[in-house]
Amino acid sequence: MNTMDLEGNVKSIILYDSLGGNTQKVAERIHETVLTTGIQSDLVKISSEDYPDFYDVDLVFIGSPVIMWLPTQTMINFVKKKLREYSAAGKVLQSAPIRPGKFGVCFGTFAGPHIGLSEARPMTMWLRAFLEHLGYTVLDEWHIVGEFQNKQEANIGGRLGNIQGRPNEYDLMEVENKVKGLLISLNAWLV
Repeated sequence: MNTMDLEGNVKSIILYDSLGGNTQKVAERIHETVLTTGIQSDLVKISSEDYPDFYDVDLVFIGSPVIMWLPTQTMINFVKKKLREYSAAGKVLQSAPIRPGKFGVCFGTFAGPHIGLSEARPMTMWLRAFLEHLGYTVLDEWHIVGEFQNKQEANIGGRLGNIQGRPNEYDLMEVENKVKGLLISLNAWLV
């Protein structure tokens, strides 16, 4: 993959929360893939205290497991805190004008034992609204099936069929390919 124009010029971050390990697997695969292209990347679980300034980052991947159609409470609290901080600093502007060179991707893992993908979409839309308030152009929303952590019967009886052991290597390769494709497209667009 030729990311010559992006190397060294683009800073990325993979910011995530994970409860049972599904979202962490996806975040780690995104991070590893970005690093193979020569792009600077940080992997940050939001429970840490070391948060970058979003306006210092060009490409943000932000993700969470889906909990009742929304991100985790930790992610919700983080997003609300950042919005308050940036609003108080005058960085969140009316009409949320696009900030050139700022891009994002929202991702989530979901088990969806009841209604499948419909349970995941509201969560990534919620994260999308956060990035768009900051002026980021959100390039995509990714929904990755993950094993239901609390009830094994939910892994085999839901709308998605048997989801035991997900995300599996096939799911993670699909994430890797999405990252590679996104970076190629972004590179072509910025040239």
